[in-house]
Amino acid sequence: MFTDEGVNDLFGMFFGQQSGQRRGRRNAVIKGEDFETETTLSLDEAFHGTTRLIQLKGQTIKVTIKPGVTDLQMLRIAGKGGVGVNGGPNGDLYLTIKIAPHQEFQRIGNDLHRKLYVELYTALLGGKTHVKTLSDNITVNIPKGTQNGKELRLRGLGMPVYAKKNEFGKLFVKIEIVLPEKLNEEEIDLFRKLAELRGAK
Repeated sequence: MFTDEGVNDLFGMFFGQQSGQRRGRRNAVIKGEDFETETTLSLDEAFHGTTRLIQLKGQTIKVTIKPGVTDLQMLRIAGKGGVGVNGGPNGDLYLTIKIAPHQEFQRIGNDLHRKLYVELYTALLGGKTHVKTLSDNITVNIPKGTQNGKELRLRGLGMPVYAKKNEFGKLFVKIEIVLPEKLNEEEIDLFRKLAELRGAK
C-alpha cells in the first residue's frame, strides 16, 4: 500500500521522466533540411565551367560548376540546405545538372562528335581545312582520296574530364563531301574525261 509520500514519488518519477524527454527532444541537435533542385547548362558552359545563382527557399545560393560536368550529374553543395536546429549542421543542396543539346556537337561520354563538310576537290586532292571546336578553331589535314563518311580522331579536343586537370576526351570529325553545284560545260567535260579515264583502267 502506497503512502502519500510514495504516491508523490511515483508521480514525480513518471511525469518528471516525460518532462525530461520533452525537454530532450526540444534540445536535440538536428541537421537542417536537404534541398534538391536542377539547372540546365549549354554544352559550352559544361565545357568551360560556369556559375549559377540558385533561388531556393527564400535564399540565393551561388554554385560554381567545374568543367566537364555531365548530363544528369548530381552535385552536392555541403551546408547550403536548411539551417540546423539547436546548433546542428546545415543541410546540403543537391543540384542535378541537365545539359541542353548542341546544334553542331554530340557528346558521348567525354568524347565529342561533329560533321565536317569538305569540298570534293579537297577530298580528292587533299588539303587543309578549318574545324571549329568548343575551345578554338583549328586547322586539320584532309588526306588525299578521303572517302565520304571517314572519321578523323583528334586527341585532347573533346570534353574536359570532370575534376581532373588537363585531361580531355577526343573529338571525332566525320567527313561529309559536298558535291559542286552549277557546273559549267567545261567542268562537266572535265568530269566526263575523268570518268572515261577511270573506266579505261
